[in-house]
Amino acid sequence: MDRPTRAAYADGMTHKALAEILTKYGDGRQSGARVDLPPAMETTLFVAFADEGLVIDRVRSLELGAEFAVASTARGDRFVLLYEDVRAVRFGHGGSTAPGYER
Repeated sequence: MDRPTRAAYADGMTHKALAEILTKYGDGRQSGARVDLPPAMETTLFVAFADEGLVIDRVRSLELGAEFAVASTARGDRFVLLYEDVRAVRFGHGGSTAPGYER
């Protein structure tokens, strides 16, 4: 199956949009260029990475620069992202550490 061209998608994420999404829907607290996300909120970023997708889970904070963002995870990993490569943000509330879905 052929992939749609980049032009088939809407314009990429912007600095302003990402900041608003994180604070409005993720209960993030913005202090200057940094947005801290509460530990109870399971935040996942979906990012375009070449022809594949990159999933960054357990995001705890983002430093929002002019051209790019730096996502820090609960494991201490840091990812540098271009805003236009961020495709989606997922928020969830963790209740269990067991794998799979709860019923």
